[in-house]
Amino acid sequence: MDDELAWMSATELRARIATGEVSPVEVTEACLARIEALEPELHAFITVAADRALADARAAADAVAAGRPLGPLHGVPVALKDEAWTEGIASTGGSRLFQRFVPRRDGTVSERLRAAGAVVVGKTNLPELAAWPRSKNPLVPESVNPWDPSRISGASSGGSAAAVATGMVPLAIGSDGGGSIRIPSALCGTVGLYPTPGRVPSYGSFSYSPAGSLGPMARTVEDLALAFGVLAGPDPRDAAALREAPPDVWGALGWGVHGLRVAWSPDFGRIPVEPGVRAAAEAGVARLAQLGAAVDVLDERIEHPWGDAEAMAAFQAAVAAWPSEASTGAAGAGPEPPALEAEEGWMWEVFAHEVPFTATERFRDLARRHKELLSPHWQLSLEAQDRFGPEEATVRRLADLSAQLHRLLDRYDVLCSPTMAVVAPPAPDGWATPYPDAYMGTNFTFVANAVGCPAASVPCGLADGLPVGLQVIGRLGDEPTVLQVCHAFQVTGPQLPRPPLAAST
Repeated sequence: MDDELAWMSATELRARIATGEVSPVEVTEACLARIEALEPELHAFITVAADRALADARAAADAVAAGRPLGPLHGVPVALKDEAWTEGIASTGGSRLFQRFVPRRDGTVSERLRAAGAVVVGKTNLPELAAWPRSKNPLVPESVNPWDPSRISGASSGGSAAAVATGMVPLAIGSDGGGSIRIPSALCGTVGLYPTPGRVPSYGSFSYSPAGSLGPMARTVEDLALAFGVLAGPDPRDAAALREAPPDVWGALGWGVHGLRVAWSPDFGRIPVEPGVRAAAEAGVARLAQLGAAVDVLDERIEHPWGDAEAMAAFQAAVAAWPSEASTGAAGAGPEPPALEAEEGWMWEVFAHEVPFTATERFRDLARRHKELLSPHWQLSLEAQDRFGPEEATVRRLADLSAQLHRLLDRYDVLCSPTMAVVAPPAPDGWATPYPDAYMGTNFTFVANAVGCPAASVPCGLADGLPVGLQVIGRLGDEPTVLQVCHAFQVTGPQLPRPPLAAST
């Protein structure tokens, strides 16, 4: 029964908990048992809060027994990317700079999950402050792929994807500033939603991009919709949060895709795509057509906002040349991390302004004062803030891309593409990027962030025994149609097998 519980969806678990068929304690114990068994090889977590989770699960069970009102995630175990701040649980951002940061209160995401009855089991692995294409940081070993541990799990929400893919939790929170939910979802075989920026408030997190958003990752699209309903909505404490009420995504799930207009681009007119990846994604779009969608193949070239990315390539080469035995490569080495009691006040106050946390001058001042604690890409980025090229060129490219996508989405309900050009690449030595070009795996995903359109990745098959994701990009603010397409696709096709690492446990 424990194994069965670990593989149930959040939606089914919530229903069974409400009827008393299963106990929140049983479910939490099953998830913690899988974490204990798999974590030595997978490294999906930075912190496992087992005692706190069991206490919360017992409280959830008491609420069921007493007949009290139950939230939409009552008793459901959830893991949070260690970018979101959690009261009483270390919130490190994968950085030695924040290794001793234990917030005195919850950020919005954790606050809303707890209010919905969720049981937070721990904080998942990520690159330091979500800013590198591998879920590798100075605190814990790198999060690996459950389909092949020699490969990356993706970034920057790699730990969340690995945890969900292996049944450690049914639901996890990631964040996405250029593909960081969709990329690991594609590489690990999960579903993940990048909501419209501002739809899920960033208050109380290491937010890192104005085009970024916290969002849900799961094994079913129903669970994405369930979590979106909990997470989304205004928060007056966050100046960057949207002020309007979120749309109803749950109601759209059963509508199917008949009559929807789908634009399909296998390569954005310029991206080299592995043959197996392209074949799996094309088969996925063919299934949408079989379900009644009107699919058109695009012949447009869609550019990446980084242009030729020469500056990024030079930056990546500098990181790759960093000695792998440097003090930043192992937890506990080097200087002591700072105590942050005196810093926590301004850390909450910065959300009254629209600048993401890691772009604020207060954060950068703290980082400069403790630069020796940072991993190579952060140390170098503090010295090279203009690595993406001239600002005016970037602004022009963004404006051109935005106009192009808006024209495209005036004609179509969604734009589909492969989520990734490759399957999960092997993890290279040291701190180097695992990708063959300078775009860090964001070749297909970054366009949605650049324009602010919601997008999701849904598994569409295997290539060389590794998962492939289909990306669905929607119009501004239109999460319901994105999830409508993903749901119709997922419920009508074959499901991926369990990853080898999970299937053996």
